[in-house]
Amino acid sequence: MRRTLGILVLLSVVGISSAAAAALPDPRTAPPAQRLSALIDRIKIEQAKVKTLEAKFVQHQESSMLAEPETSTGSFSYAAPDKVRWEYATPNPISVVILGETMTTWYRDLNRAETLKVGRYSAQVFKYLGASGSMKSLMEYFTASLHTSVKKGTPFRLDLTPRYARIAKRLKSMSLWIDDEKFFPVHLEYVDAEGDKTQYDLKDLKVNAPIPSDRFALKLPPGVQTKVIDLDRNGKKVPEKPH
Repeated sequence: MRRTLGILVLLSVVGISSAAAAALPDPRTAPPAQRLSALIDRIKIEQAKVKTLEAKFVQHQESSMLAEPETSTGSFSYAAPDKVRWEYATPNPISVVILGETMTTWYRDLNRAETLKVGRYSAQVFKYLGASGSMKSLMEYFTASLHTSVKKGTPFRLDLTPRYARIAKRLKSMSLWIDDEKFFPVHLEYVDAEGDKTQYDLKDLKVNAPIPSDRFALKLPPGVQTKVIDLDRNGKKVPEKPH
């Protein structure tokens, strides 16, 4: 679920088109007390236009489960409302595909795969982390503070903390760096409930470009060992089903 958390957190805050941005007010020119709401409103308007997303990413992790910090590179694709393909290229090739309530992770170098059937829990995770309602939902579940610079070309920084205990059980805090011209995240950092830190740098973001439907069809070759993991509505693991 830690990988799921990272994917959903990122999806909750990316996907902001720059179309029609010139017609909207610049949050920097708003009175200080209104800058946060002005920025959120601008992000919501642009984010609502997103149908598909593609981007390259660099992920940096610091975890008690890792002997030393790890940096991964890859790409992701997203098609509204609930299709995701997440490709890790280095250091270990991993493919992750989310289709509605099912997430399949293929560990290519280990020749094995896991299918996570999250059931009703899927809707809760997407809702809590804003992947279905986007920035609007995110603001319902997190308290935000805004840090700005008077210098043009410097990203806005949003610091988010969970409003509710059920969110804090998985996510302790999150910070976003929002491009001040295109109004999409260029950097994201979050700390999970166990204190592990994850960072993402995004580049080459493509918004609403056509994505082939087979991009979200994960075809496992013969011989790949697979297993199915079910989660109940509370996110708890139920007995595995070897295949």
